[in-house]
Amino acid sequence: MHPTKDLHKKVKYRRVAVIDCGTNTFNLRIVDVIPGLEKCVRPWTKVFSLRLAVRLGKGGIDKGVIRPDRIARGLDAIGVMREAIRNYQTDEVFVIATSALRDASNSKVFTESVQNLYGYHVHILSGASEASLIQEGIKLTYSPPEGETVLTLDIGGGSTECVIWDRQKVIWARSFNVGVARLQALFKFSDTFGEDAYEKMKPYLDDMLAPLALSLSNTNPSVILGSSGSFDTFYALTKSESKNVLHAGKNKNRDDSQQKIKYHPSADVIDVNKFDDLAKILIRNTLKDRLNMSGMPPDRADLIPYASAIVKWIQNETEIKHFYRSKYAIREGVLSRIVAGDIVIPGLTSSLV
Repeated sequence: MHPTKDLHKKVKYRRVAVIDCGTNTFNLRIVDVIPGLEKCVRPWTKVFSLRLAVRLGKGGIDKGVIRPDRIARGLDAIGVMREAIRNYQTDEVFVIATSALRDASNSKVFTESVQNLYGYHVHILSGASEASLIQEGIKLTYSPPEGETVLTLDIGGGSTECVIWDRQKVIWARSFNVGVARLQALFKFSDTFGEDAYEKMKPYLDDMLAPLALSLSNTNPSVILGSSGSFDTFYALTKSESKNVLHAGKNKNRDDSQQKIKYHPSADVIDVNKFDDLAKILIRNTLKDRLNMSGMPPDRADLIPYASAIVKWIQNETEIKHFYRSKYAIREGVLSRIVAGDIVIPGLTSSLV
C-alpha cells in the first residue's frame, strides 16, 4: 500500500487539479497533496485522471491560429474536466497551455472563453518554462549514475522540449517549434510514409534543431529519457521486450542500483534495438496497419512516425545507448512545485473551486 494513503486520516490535505492544454491532447490530473512528508516520499496521491484528444492545432498550427472548431472542441474538453473537478470537490485548479496557444495570434479567444465560461485562468507557458516544468517532473523518476549525461526529450504536437543534464545539474535546455503536428502540417505524408520519408524531413530537422546538434556534440548524452506522450506509445509498442529500470541491474556494465526512486514510478526501459525496428515499421506500414498495432492509441497513429523521425535524428547526432520512458511530465512538474511551496510559474495562480 502507498504510505501516503493511511496519512489521509491523520493529515489535512489539499485536493488540487492540473489541466494541461496541449497541442494534441488535454490532460487532467486530480491529486491530494499531503504536506510534511519526507522528501523521498511521493507527496501526492492520484484521485482521478482524464486524457482527451482535442487536436487544438489541427488545420491552423502552420498558420499561427486556432480554428473556431478547434476552440469549440477545446472548450468542450474543459467543460468535461470541470464536471470531474466539481464531482471530486477539488480545492484548487491550475490550467496551463503550451505550444499551439503560445504561438496562436487568436489565443485570447480561447483563454478568455475559458475564463468566462468556467472561471479558470489559463496560463500560457513560454518554451523555457515548459522545458523547466517537464524537467522538474521527469527527474523524480530517474537518477543518473555518476558520470552519465541524460537528454530529457518531450515530443509534443507543437514543440519539442530538450534538457541535457547529469547527476549534479542541468547543463542546457531549450524548446523547439518542432512538434509532430507541425511536421504533419508541413510534410503531409500519405497514410504510408515510405522509405524516403526520413530523408525528406532531415534537412528541415537539421535546420530547426541546429542548436541541439551543437549541444549534443558538446555534451555527448548516452541516455534519452522520454517524457510520456509519444514515449508512452513507443513503450507500449515495444514493452514485451522492456523492463522497469529497477530490474535493469543485470547489465554488468551499469550500476542501476543508484536509479531507484522511492515511491515515484521509476522510468521504464525501452529496448533500443526494438525501437529501431519499430521506427522502420512505422514508416513502411499504412495508417490502418498502425491502428491495428497492439498498444497504439488511435489518436496517435497518424502522428507517431513523425515522433520516431525526431528520435532517429537525435540518434544520428549522438550515440544513445539507453532509452527510458517516464510516466511523469509537465503536470508532475507543476505538482512538485506546488508541494514545495514554490511559485509554479511567475503569474500563475490557481482558480478556487
